[in-house]
Amino acid sequence: MEQILPGVSVAVRPEGLIIPGVVSISAIGMVGTASKGPVNEPVIIGSTAEAREVFGEADAFDPDNPGDELTLIRAIDLAYDHGARDVIAVRASVPEGQPGVAEHASFTVQSAGGDCCTLLAKTPGNWGNDLGINISPAEENAVIADETHNGPVPISLTHTQIVESARNRIAVLASGSTVAVDRTVVVGAAPAAGEVQVDLATGDLTFPAGEEPGGADTVIATYVVRSDDAVKVTLRHDLNEETFTAVNGQHLADLLEDSDFAELDGTAGNPNIGEIPTAFATTTEFQLFGGGSNGAAGASYNNGFEALANEPAFIIVAAGQDNGGTIGADLTAHVTSASSDTNKRERIGVIGSPFEADLDDILGHTLNSDRIVFVAPGVTVSDVVTGEPVTLSGGYAAAAVAGMISGAPINRSLTNKVLSVAGLEEEYTQAELRRLVQARVLALEKKLGFRTVKGITTSTNTAWHQITTRRIVDFAVFGVRSAANPYIGLLNNERVRAAMQSTINSFLAEMVIDEQLVSYELEVTATRDDEIRGIARVTIVLRPTFSIDFIKVTMFLE
Repeated sequence: MEQILPGVSVAVRPEGLIIPGVVSISAIGMVGTASKGPVNEPVIIGSTAEAREVFGEADAFDPDNPGDELTLIRAIDLAYDHGARDVIAVRASVPEGQPGVAEHASFTVQSAGGDCCTLLAKTPGNWGNDLGINISPAEENAVIADETHNGPVPISLTHTQIVESARNRIAVLASGSTVAVDRTVVVGAAPAAGEVQVDLATGDLTFPAGEEPGGADTVIATYVVRSDDAVKVTLRHDLNEETFTAVNGQHLADLLEDSDFAELDGTAGNPNIGEIPTAFATTTEFQLFGGGSNGAAGASYNNGFEALANEPAFIIVAAGQDNGGTIGADLTAHVTSASSDTNKRERIGVIGSPFEADLDDILGHTLNSDRIVFVAPGVTVSDVVTGEPVTLSGGYAAAAVAGMISGAPINRSLTNKVLSVAGLEEEYTQAELRRLVQARVLALEKKLGFRTVKGITTSTNTAWHQITTRRIVDFAVFGVRSAANPYIGLLNNERVRAAMQSTINSFLAEMVIDEQLVSYELEVTATRDDEIRGIARVTIVLRPTFSIDFIKVTMFLE
């Protein structure tokens, strides 16, 4: 700042007060099939009850056709039962344009001219086949909201049988303006300045001389129509109902924009949408929507992974899926790409063994990544629909393990941890368990309940053998990046670099206090050439903690 007159100027440099924010890598990204909810759209779920509100109920498990069940709710239940904190859920389906794609249930409303309008369940799936509709004479007046007309006069409201009401509102949005100016609505008398007359029988609007809207102006009207010229439309699903009072199909479509159940099918033509819907014979008769389907068989989990690409999810699960087919490879590719320097989303994936897989099939897996955990065997749990015991594949055991990872501190090993299940798909011998661990499988065993044998990844690189090592390093990377980001764009000099080192140091020191690191070394530097290029180099040596996997006891007898 250039100073002309004598005085004191003060420049406050706040870099020394920058501290790292709160860091968490516990959120689970879950992809699976469901009977309800948006497709390939991430939804943050805070509980199993909330998951059911969005994605519907699970279907009854059929042991004769394993793999055909809806997977998302079952997997979310298991994840939360085992400690999951937050879940970002994505409903998978058959890709658009392919046979078996999820379909919306629909219902065609009738009117005097025939088909009035076709309504669709809000989201695709067979949940919509249980959606009922009743159309009956209106019990109250209808409200037409924000009906727009372009000038100039004459202007008539669309509907007649208008009721004189304090809710009637006429506003004029002048050309070039962003604020609509309300007019006082009068009936019968000629309008004075600032007023507008409404003819209740015809809907004609009359403005004072010299105040008529011009050709570029817009008139916005909200008004009340008599119940005799409207119907009551009731939508019912389970114990929940929505009611709307509409004067015609288009008005109903506008009202359904606030519905959780249905919407207008804009592709159906809706030939008589301007007519009043025909009432049913009785006020208690509900007709069902139909044609909804889930699109579960052949659903694309890979599209679901892509939907999670920019979400803050750190543990990725393909609900109920196993390492057969391409899903294991797709999951590996996803977490590897997400964790790259380009995408900066540190992730691990958890996947399980196929239903009734034999030992040799499990041992012969080809997964090899420090970011993939392979769980076997499957688990026996109570069916979420019938309450009867059912045995599920390792894909569901993977959801339980993901919940354990999510709910535990990053330095707490999964070795020898208890699962809340009723049984295992297969109970392996000690010799078989040794082979599974040697094959980099996170095996489950029956021992004082049901437990994990050893918390390991599928990596053949022994440096990344323990899940905790991968998690600790990911936590450190995420935290250091979060600590350093506020310095992007600041001066690249010794003072700012020292402040950045202090910020990063406070984060890493906290990791030592929390016993996530034994120790570390940190250095923030820049050569003159680095300064010119805008580069500050952060060099860190991490010494992560390790869990106890073996206890060796030496006994001396005297």
